[in-house]
Amino acid sequence: MKTALKVLAAFVVVIIITIGCIARGGSTMDNFSETAYEAALDRFPGSSESIDAGLDAFVAGYGNLAHENLRARISELYAEQLYFNDTIHTFTSRDDLVNYLGKTGDALDESVVEVKQVMRDGNDVFVRWSMDFKLRAVGREIHSRSIGMTHLRFNERGQVLVHQDFWDSGHALYAKLPIVGFFIRRAHSQM
Repeated sequence: MKTALKVLAAFVVVIIITIGCIARGGSTMDNFSETAYEAALDRFPGSSESIDAGLDAFVAGYGNLAHENLRARISELYAEQLYFNDTIHTFTSRDDLVNYLGKTGDALDESVVEVKQVMRDGNDVFVRWSMDFKLRAVGREIHSRSIGMTHLRFNERGQVLVHQDFWDSGHALYAKLPIVGFFIRRAHSQM
């Protein structure tokens, strides 16, 4: 009986998360895969020419995702054709990405992303960061802190071509939500 309840709880969590992702619109997890990421690395080799300028713009652009000019910042930061995956959504168009991050920023009451370390390897840049954000969901304030790493490649103008995040969005985001969070925390504690 206990195993059946665990399976049912896991199924409910998966259904709720899937519905939530679909309801947000845009290209969601349905097109994320390691194959897509590897293909993006082949398609966008990047350039070391403007890494410093691109990295400065990236740090400024993500420092506060609740910033009133976020859409303009993101539009300048990313190339028109790109590969973006934040473990929740995947985008290949700057316009779609600007819309998604704009909606995300609109939902946040506060947001601080702090860069902890930057590593470079040829045209590849790896940024280790921490993120704090606050938002209201279902009448409740949610405060989340998480850590992660982002793999970036820039074009010759310093715009982002490849953005692949590595972070636990389930723990940092979904586990904080009412109802869904209960099931995620419960499943996590059973592992």
